[in-house]
Amino acid sequence: MSDIRATEPEEAYKKRIGRYDHYWDMRTFSDARRKTSKPRPAPAKSRYALIVRRLIDERGRHTGDVIDIKSPQLLEILLSINDGVEGLNLGRSEPEISPQAMYYSYPGLLSRLKAAEKEPKDDGRMMLDIKAAIHVIEEDQGKILRDVQKLTTERKITFDLLWAIFRPNGFVYQHHAETNQDRILLGLRNGYDRRRDGVKYFEVHCNMIHDDGDHFGLARQNLVINEFRGERPLSDLDVCPLDCRPDRDALYSRAVELGKFFVSMPAHSYHEISGQAVRVDASGDLEKFYTSGRVMISPSAYRRFSDSNYNPGVRKPLARDSLMDDQYAIVTPVVFGFSFDRKSWGAFALSRLRPIDWDDDAFEALVLGDKQRNLIHALVREHVAASNQFDDVIKGKGRGLVGLLAGSPGCGKTLTAEAVAETTRRPLYAVSAGELGTTPEAVEGRLMRVLELAQMWDAVLLLDEAEVFLQRRSVSDVKRNALVSIFLRQLEYFQGILILTTNLPEHCDPAFESRIHFSVYYPMLDAAARRSIWSTFFVRAGISILDADLDRLSSYSINGREIKNAFSSATTIARANGSPQVTLQEIDVVLSVLKDWQLATRKQEIENGVVIV
Repeated sequence: MSDIRATEPEEAYKKRIGRYDHYWDMRTFSDARRKTSKPRPAPAKSRYALIVRRLIDERGRHTGDVIDIKSPQLLEILLSINDGVEGLNLGRSEPEISPQAMYYSYPGLLSRLKAAEKEPKDDGRMMLDIKAAIHVIEEDQGKILRDVQKLTTERKITFDLLWAIFRPNGFVYQHHAETNQDRILLGLRNGYDRRRDGVKYFEVHCNMIHDDGDHFGLARQNLVINEFRGERPLSDLDVCPLDCRPDRDALYSRAVELGKFFVSMPAHSYHEISGQAVRVDASGDLEKFYTSGRVMISPSAYRRFSDSNYNPGVRKPLARDSLMDDQYAIVTPVVFGFSFDRKSWGAFALSRLRPIDWDDDAFEALVLGDKQRNLIHALVREHVAASNQFDDVIKGKGRGLVGLLAGSPGCGKTLTAEAVAETTRRPLYAVSAGELGTTPEAVEGRLMRVLELAQMWDAVLLLDEAEVFLQRRSVSDVKRNALVSIFLRQLEYFQGILILTTNLPEHCDPAFESRIHFSVYYPMLDAAARRSIWSTFFVRAGISILDADLDRLSSYSINGREIKNAFSSATTIARANGSPQVTLQEIDVVLSVLKDWQLATRKQEIENGVVIV
């Protein structure tokens, strides 16, 4: 609270304040004014700096106040204090301001008064007008000022006083629950409202800087605090003014750092991530999900292909290269893209994105003959180096690299595709044939989308279980013929790396022979191949193992995927038991369970006549 009375004994500034009741005159059916009952002299209206009008409805009830600004000097000061604030009426021919906006102007008025008092040649009229405005605030809202000061000193607030701490153009802190991270926005205005069920809430309208896929710039975000009773610690609120946070400086610095990271990211940015994310489910509701793997942050692809309205639109575009720190601070850390491990579009935490940890030894880990491994490696390397040097006779054709990997499950087909992606440092976009649909119409649309995304992201596309598109065409099966024809046509114009896998290579249509650049058949794993896979897992885990133990493990007739799952499960058991690394004991437990399962299923197959002994 100020102490203007001590500096102005005669309280001359009070003579610059007028108070009137603004009501509806039932006799004349027009607006009318009468002086509010106050024991003070009534100078001419032209001498008022400001007039407080109490609004009275036709039933005589006080519904609110409006403050008319009559002093040009006071008007100029208020305009300066509230520069950029939305919803003001100070630019009208008869300027006015709400008590709420006047309350927000209180610190600025005190600051202007203090500065004016230090001037060697002060403007007496201007100082009177500032003091008059300060007096109106303290007289009409003094209790609010005192209550807010006391509560915020104790880091508390009540629901009815939330409006008083959320000042326009002030930074707002929010814990974004959907992605479990902190963020900063710029508060614009606020207010109270009720839902249809009668529940009251407080809403803060904010600006943030965001990339909506079409534009980069300012977007709106409304934050809600539901009604609560009594005093509540500010730390319990997911939304509060940034200045009310004890870690304000650290939050601001981190927000600026993340904002600069966001702005520096390319249009399609590939990262690793682990943690909570959010997506829109089939019913249109937000659904949290956990992702641990690699993601493509791609706002433009999200906007085009996600079928979601969760991505707010930019209202005012901005130039990325002209931001200041206060703007970097409000760049949203909620980024939109695609999770490859969950095969889902979503919103992810910018704060948890990490650089890709590429596996440079991926090709060496393949259980594959040297001839086949070297062929694939060379073709992929050359395709990446010379992808723009060759074109087919028809523009846009012939630039793709297509591989066909055939063999039974778990023999290394998917691992080969992963190795290609790691070697080329590209995303691996894996799609199963079943995801594309079964009708020609559905397949054509979804396949076009998948191929476009793969080219947009410069990804290695793995089309798993592709038999339905590769099968030899026949006169009798029109539907299959259509699927194969659609696939062949779109394959011609794909310019990236496409790897197809199949368990039935003998059924491939001859037309694919001229479109496939390399084909590899993966036989069933023998003991030597299984030994190599087991050895790779132990080496990568930093665990030494005796040759005799490797020989014993490789005697189990299981495929590569089953070996991987067994090692992973054994590692989980070891951690649950408090062991720093997996041992043969945990692996033997998992293999024993797997063996029991295989025996049980084999017995069932024999009983059903599936297996002939």
